[in-house]
Amino acid sequence: MRRGSNQLRLADYNQAVVLELVRRSHGVSRAGLQRKSGLSSQTISNITRRLIDEQLIRESAPGGTARGRPSIPLVTDPDGAYSVGVHIDPARLTVVLLDLAGKVRLGRQERTPQATNPSDVTAFIADTVHGLISEAGIARAQVLGLGIAAPGPLDVDAGVLLDPPQLPNWRDVRLGADLREATGLPVLLDKDVTAAATAELRAAQETSNTFVFLYLGSGVGASVVLDNQVLRGTTNNIGEVGDLLVDSDAEQLEWSGRRGGLAAACVPEALVLQAARVGLMPLPNLNDYVAVDDACSALCARASEGDAVAGRILDRAARRVAVGLGVLVNLLDVPRVVIGGPLWDRLSPAFLPVVGDLVADELVAARDRVEVQGSAVGDRVAALGAAELVMDHFLAPRPSALMVG
Repeated sequence: MRRGSNQLRLADYNQAVVLELVRRSHGVSRAGLQRKSGLSSQTISNITRRLIDEQLIRESAPGGTARGRPSIPLVTDPDGAYSVGVHIDPARLTVVLLDLAGKVRLGRQERTPQATNPSDVTAFIADTVHGLISEAGIARAQVLGLGIAAPGPLDVDAGVLLDPPQLPNWRDVRLGADLREATGLPVLLDKDVTAAATAELRAAQETSNTFVFLYLGSGVGASVVLDNQVLRGTTNNIGEVGDLLVDSDAEQLEWSGRRGGLAAACVPEALVLQAARVGLMPLPNLNDYVAVDDACSALCARASEGDAVAGRILDRAARRVAVGLGVLVNLLDVPRVVIGGPLWDRLSPAFLPVVGDLVADELVAARDRVEVQGSAVGDRVAALGAAELVMDHFLAPRPSALMVG
């Protein structure tokens, strides 16, 4: 956590430091803020008074039974600010409204329109965002901005989707500018796996977090959290692991991904192709991601109901995913793996019982075991992370605030 400065000219930065400390706590006293920030008691008093006046934080009831005058904990005021997060998955569109305390006030999940014109999808997103804010009954001025989590590759700074393989006709789409015009809100665009790892980090109970996040949706990706920081890569496009070889003897599938790659092991399209090949289900239109996603759900349901063929397909997928995770853990030397994304809730019954032990079998690093666990956030993890990124952008302390000019 960044520490503040007692120089008067850095008041805005110090205020952001204090607000961040309150946001990340479940109640902290003024004395606790002073210890954690390194600011003087007078500075803390002035800043907390200002934050209370601005309705960003509030005093809470003191707890405990200690004698003497109890300290008054400070907590965020949930209604102090809001952000909207949107996750664009080729099969599902998820929208959440997040309050300042980090709670989802409202959320919607719709099938992603299978429109060849990105402007149609943009209009659909704008209508959904407007509807959510209206339903919540909050003023537009209270909404800090709109965060978009989308498949890469993308240009984060320009707000442009460059050429996402799973979104045909979305090459060089200026999604940030288009949605800013359509909604009237500031827009922040980020990669889906980065947003998902951000949400998972915010939900973690540990004070120090280092883990690999494996994202499973219409595509597959990975993100790394190192000492409570989500790594991004030099172009903000970290995590393209779909071509990582996990089974050199894998069957050839009628699709564009690498044979034996991680994506071929676990994305809905590949799983459905395998199921259709053995006659378990008819092959849907592979260009219709909603139909593919529905077929994958049916496959997972059959496995959960005891269908032996479906079970074998998912068991083989879990074993291949474990190989890929073993490679990532050996490369990065992390103690924990978290698996999540829109597909995870459907795969977890088949994956969790086997992946942890299998990852341990792949390890060559100097550790006995790596903890493998499912997401604590759920299938809205990328949308929630996009909303969290907006909060951080506008409220968290940033070193640029220290620059003279």
